[in-house]
Amino acid sequence: MEMTRCLLHDKGLPKNLWAEAANTSVFLLNRLPTKALQQKTTFDAWYDYKPKLQNLKTFGCLCFSYIPQVKRDKLDKKAEPGIFVGYSLVSKAYRIYLPQDNKVIVSRNIQFFESES
Repeated sequence: MEMTRCLLHDKGLPKNLWAEAANTSVFLLNRLPTKALQQKTTFDAWYDYKPKLQNLKTFGCLCFSYIPQVKRDKLDKKAEPGIFVGYSLVSKAYRIYLPQDNKVIVSRNIQFFESES
């Protein structure tokens, strides 16, 4: 829970996103080496291969999610701003918090701005 608390407080996110922060904490901890497994990761011990870390992003960073053509009109904006809050458990996608709608969406078409958060 310490990591969860730190993720939320560091980025100034509301407490109602605690479950998203907890899921992200577990996701990251499963990909960190541990002494109990002789410096192997939990993921590596379970699946017997090393996890790919290319898709790791900074928690709480600004991002823009693409709005598909079927969900917008010709003059509507093509992307909406959000805050990265985690990884999808069922696909190679990201979980994005949309503060203007107060909801979390899952999307693969994301542009991240990690240095501007």
